[in-house]
Amino acid sequence: MRCPTCGYTNLPKEMYCKQCGMSLPKAPRSKLPLVIIISFLIFTAIGTGVAYYFGVLNNDPKYVSYDKLELNDIAGRWKLDDGEMTTKLPRSITIKKNKVTYEMDGENFSFTVDKRIIYEQSKMVAFYNKDNDEGIAVALMKLKLKGVDRVELFLAGNNDKDAFGSYIREGK
Repeated sequence: MRCPTCGYTNLPKEMYCKQCGMSLPKAPRSKLPLVIIISFLIFTAIGTGVAYYFGVLNNDPKYVSYDKLELNDIAGRWKLDDGEMTTKLPRSITIKKNKVTYEMDGENFSFTVDKRIIYEQSKMVAFYNKDNDEGIAVALMKLKLKGVDRVELFLAGNNDKDAFGSYIREGK
């Protein structure tokens, strides 16, 4: 440590100057811990943002118009939007390459999809099994929720005009 009074160079741990006897100023603390803490906070914030993007925002399917919609475009597990709770629709639907599974009133139902029909008037597409007439009529909708663009699955019930709702994809 250099003495500010006489300029003599003392050992770093000295409290007083060996030449003039004046007290030496304390050595400045290293800024390394502060830099490490700030870097950690920045990387944590970035990591959280990336995890949120891939875990939540990127979970939406790519929007496809009703006339081009295929079962692969909507594959995954879909959960009924909380604002749409009704007993006329299943709470969740699982859609795979050629199979649709859902739970209704505690019972599990599934059917194999082998037919696709486009409804121009309602702008929806129906996927169903031609042997037993089980199926679903769906469309993808673009929405803005809390300032974020989202894509939801709109489902119409089979025989009830009041049975319709929107679903949010939980995972692929």
